[in-house]
Amino acid sequence: MNSPLQIRLTQFLLQQTLSPNPLFQIHSLLITTGLQSHHPSALFSLYKLSLSNPSTLSHAATLFPQVQEPNKWSLMIRHASAAAPLKALSLFREMRAAAGDDPFVYASLIKACNKSHAFLEGKSVHCRVIRLGLDSNVNVSNSLVSFYMGSANLMGYADVMFDAVLVKSVVSVNCMISGNVDRGKFDVGLSLFVRMLAGCFGSNVRPDYVTFVILVSGCVKFGGYRDGNALRCCCFKMGLGNNIEICNALIDMYAKFGRISDAESVFSDVAVQKDLVSWNSLMWGYANSGDFERAFSLLRRMRIEGVGPDIVSFSCLLSSCRDLRLGAMIHARVKSNGMEFDVSVGTALISMYANCRKIESARKFFDDILKTNIEYWNTMIHAYINNGLANEGLKLFDQIKPGELDPDEVTLLGLITACRDVGELNQGIILHSMVESDERFKRSLILGNALIDMYAKCGTTAKARGVFDGMRKKDVVSWTSMVVAYALNGEGEKSVAIFKQMRDENFVPNSVTFVGVLSACSHSGLVDEGRRLYEMMCDVYNIEPEIEHCGCMVDMFARAGKIEDARVFIGNMPMEPSARFWRMLVNGCRVNGEIGLGLRFLSGVKELEGSNESEDFVISSNVYAEAGRWGDVVSRREFMVVEKGSKVVGKSFVSN
Repeated sequence: MNSPLQIRLTQFLLQQTLSPNPLFQIHSLLITTGLQSHHPSALFSLYKLSLSNPSTLSHAATLFPQVQEPNKWSLMIRHASAAAPLKALSLFREMRAAAGDDPFVYASLIKACNKSHAFLEGKSVHCRVIRLGLDSNVNVSNSLVSFYMGSANLMGYADVMFDAVLVKSVVSVNCMISGNVDRGKFDVGLSLFVRMLAGCFGSNVRPDYVTFVILVSGCVKFGGYRDGNALRCCCFKMGLGNNIEICNALIDMYAKFGRISDAESVFSDVAVQKDLVSWNSLMWGYANSGDFERAFSLLRRMRIEGVGPDIVSFSCLLSSCRDLRLGAMIHARVKSNGMEFDVSVGTALISMYANCRKIESARKFFDDILKTNIEYWNTMIHAYINNGLANEGLKLFDQIKPGELDPDEVTLLGLITACRDVGELNQGIILHSMVESDERFKRSLILGNALIDMYAKCGTTAKARGVFDGMRKKDVVSWTSMVVAYALNGEGEKSVAIFKQMRDENFVPNSVTFVGVLSACSHSGLVDEGRRLYEMMCDVYNIEPEIEHCGCMVDMFARAGKIEDARVFIGNMPMEPSARFWRMLVNGCRVNGEIGLGLRFLSGVKELEGSNESEDFVISSNVYAEAGRWGDVVSRREFMVVEKGSKVVGKSFVSN
């Protein structure tokens, strides 16, 4: 290989990795120059180069039969385990005899089993590892620990494997920490970290940046803000405070906890070069907290510092934008960068226009793009619903061509919500049948809860109860939805009964559950039951009474004619009573014939005297009419005209 072309080809073959097109060109030159057939080493170099890039792995598979090197099998398995784990497993079945006892092959194979969730095959490989005496190899044992931590049912094996490792490394401890955090055992992962700090796994086994990234990410998932702060302090003590991966994890954690000032502090203290993840994490924090202006200013700062925003940056900005002018500017920037038709950016653009109340602009963009992804349809459907155009969302669903795109959970959730909002019971029943016909949807807790809510708002509690009883799994939202369903439809005793059943099955009611059941007591005259439930909420569940709970109690007393009890309750409330509470009291007096008491409340309560709300004009006018004070009736109605008070128009509907 002495010609200039051959020398140049040799230089290319010595590179670490190549993208597909240059690699294919080199292969064609190897064939035309005869190097492939006369120099096997050149073909082997091309084979290794193909393995180095996941996008050219299939090309390596075409070269595989022509390569004569004995270690071609092990190379293929080691590289395929990450990009194509099932391919690695099938190759191993073919090469068992040639595999020998190369520990790297078996470590890669175990990783492939872990990635493809092939737990039975993984156990078989473990048996072979033991027969070959490779179970003491550090790489193999770490791979086995990680493999067994990959399944909740096999975590006990991971503990046994970990305890059996005589010389532990930070990698093996990190595997255990990561597995426990992933499986919801954050406290166990944290205790392993504390033991590592104490030197329980050897004086040389100290936490590294991977340890901190795993644990800080776990803090986000399991709400450990204080633990996250402690980990940040520990990072600095160990000299890892400027590690960019740890800093990014901390920015993300503080942003997701809404601690934007702490996120900014970590961001500004980074001594090394910030990467795009750092900028995007802080931008997400601003966007999620609704501070679009600071998110937008961060984009400008990125530009000044020469950092190019990516798809994530623009998606964050657009999702929080409520300013049409700035949104249009970002749209123009996205368009010039060629990112307009990326799914995440495209859906964010639809949401941006919808959030700016420009639903026509959202629809125009939607109509102009190639809608090959169901996410576009989902976003547009939800945009219509959020803008009070639920019927348009239902019509849009009819335009999805059967067979081209399949609706997913988000699609059905939006459509069920639309049916709830407009009382479209028949369409809701059709959607219910779609849920029942697909096993994926039948298992969905979210869709089950949405169907209960939809049927309740459409007035069919029997169908709501049918969905509830048919759910394989229930959560507190499911029970609360059923409690509220009965309350909304005037079936107070059933609401209280389902609440008791909820407690009997050890579900803990929340604040919303109690609003539902207290409302049921209010509308059904269950005063004693309502008192008992209110006391239970405060004393047993330690839920602080909110204005909604107090409103239910006052309304309950007023409806039942217990005006004095309502007045005493208002006096003892943990918040200042608004005109709404006195309005309930006055109306209770009118309904129960206590006209004199109602007049005293009207003249003596300052909240009602100075109120210009239309409800107060109406209720005071009605009380004066009951008392025969027609002059006051005329005066109040004339005053309402002068103040331009308007009553909220009620509406009812029946679906065809």
